[in-house]
Amino acid sequence: MDIIIADPPYNIGKDFGNESDRRPLGAYIAWVKLWLAECLRVLKPAGTLFIYGFDEILAHIAVLLPLEKQRWLIWHYSNKNIPSAQFWQRSHEAIICTWREAPIFNRDAVREPYTENFLNGSAGRVRPAGKGRFAATGGRETVYQAHSGGALPRDVLAVPTLAGGAALKERILYCKTCGAIIAPTKRREHDRHDVLIHPTQKPLSLTERLIKSCKPAGEYTVLIPFCGSGSECIAALQNGGSYIAYEINPDYVLLAKKAVEYYKKRRPARHDEGRLCGIY
Repeated sequence: MDIIIADPPYNIGKDFGNESDRRPLGAYIAWVKLWLAECLRVLKPAGTLFIYGFDEILAHIAVLLPLEKQRWLIWHYSNKNIPSAQFWQRSHEAIICTWREAPIFNRDAVREPYTENFLNGSAGRVRPAGKGRFAATGGRETVYQAHSGGALPRDVLAVPTLAGGAALKERILYCKTCGAIIAPTKRREHDRHDVLIHPTQKPLSLTERLIKSCKPAGEYTVLIPFCGSGSECIAALQNGGSYIAYEINPDYVLLAKKAVEYYKKRRPARHDEGRLCGIY
């Protein structure tokens, strides 16, 4: 696999329609070892594996991986906190980025806007020759240049969660009673219906950023071992890739398949049509 995006249960008691998020810690780690080994087995030498989680959970996973073959990314909730009156409010999740050999990294595909301070105070400024971190005995004079594509990507990704206004645009809901995907703004009209919604759907813009950062040129496949709402499948298609996804909850399999069908009907045919894609 070229890319693997794993969004497993965090073992914090979320209701995914089963007991997968309520395991004793030892049982949870033993389960993690099973799917982690399989992910690394099928990952290509230049591929990248991303694993979502809270820091206190991912710490147990990180120690299973070589220190020199992992980095931590931070997903900063730019629109909310998880409230706590008694302690620090949670405003981020972590993402382990790990690989086998030499991972692809497309830095220009994920550049970020420059800060106002850099554009107004540093861009175009001459950096005198002298001792510094690049030359112990003095180097040549340089000029701070602003890249046309933006600043180099940082490991803190500020992306809104699917709460409030963001959720009204992007949440995937499937009404089993009506047999159709429904807009989040129409949710109240289906209050008495059987509506499927995944509790931890990730933002498309976040998933797309991960994919763009490491996708190879040409055809590629994304493995999604915890499919959930199907948003990662859609992100793969939107970026010219194919996907193979797995999900243990039959309701979420239905939700994801309907979400992908709905997405395909609403956008023009593309070169990815007919390529290997499946939700199992």
